[in-house]
Amino acid sequence: MSERRPVSTRRPVPDHMFGGHLRGSYLLDLEVVDQVAPHVRLITMASSDLVGFEYTPGQDLLFEFPDGDRTLRRRYTIRRSDPAEGTADFEIEIHDGRGPATRWAANAELGERLEAIGPRGGISLRPTATCHLFVVDDSAMPAAFVLLEAFPADTPATALLVTGHGAKSRPAPAAAPATSLVWLDRAEMLDTLSELHPAAYLLGERHLVRTAEELLVAGGLDPNAVASKAYWRRDQPNASHGEPSFN
Repeated sequence: MSERRPVSTRRPVPDHMFGGHLRGSYLLDLEVVDQVAPHVRLITMASSDLVGFEYTPGQDLLFEFPDGDRTLRRRYTIRRSDPAEGTADFEIEIHDGRGPATRWAANAELGERLEAIGPRGGISLRPTATCHLFVVDDSAMPAAFVLLEAFPADTPATALLVTGHGAKSRPAPAAAPATSLVWLDRAEMLDTLSELHPAAYLLGERHLVRTAEELLVAGGLDPNAVASKAYWRRDQPNASHGEPSFN
């Protein structure tokens, strides 16, 4: 007898939720079925809601994490998925701040469940660019790696991977041969950016993203060639909706 394949159970986000801004996304009920750890926790979630689930490389899910008697929302990039089996992988940085998402990821066990909404996110490949630059910290490496893996094999790309954990501190993407991965610390990033002028994707900590964008634009890069997204702030936690505040 052949094994029965999973069937999708996901539900569209109702128009009355979030003022209709999440139209096209789905309500998802997910279960932890795999886990790996060092300073990054790779967690595989499974759900019939993920059967046949479609998304664009670089998009994420908006998770609801427990935080005492309330929940807080945080967004994590879909690192990879198997829509036939109804699974998806997420990489969560285990950092010193130990917010609700980090605490959950550090202690998550098989069978635990989370609710999420997705797919979300507007950072995507720019097909007309002839060369691509990524400037990302540890929190944004999953998004950069997903996008790098989606490039055609002959597309030149450079990824500046800003980390305090050292070179090759996490598995590199299965990127195209024309991709160059550069592991460096924040100070080295400032020197390197002055020499590069492609289409740029700037993702990660808010101050790092702003500094990188200012340097690239000052060096002559067209602001319209920059796609930037702040994931978090080093001086304060994200707001309850999962995004860094802008004050």
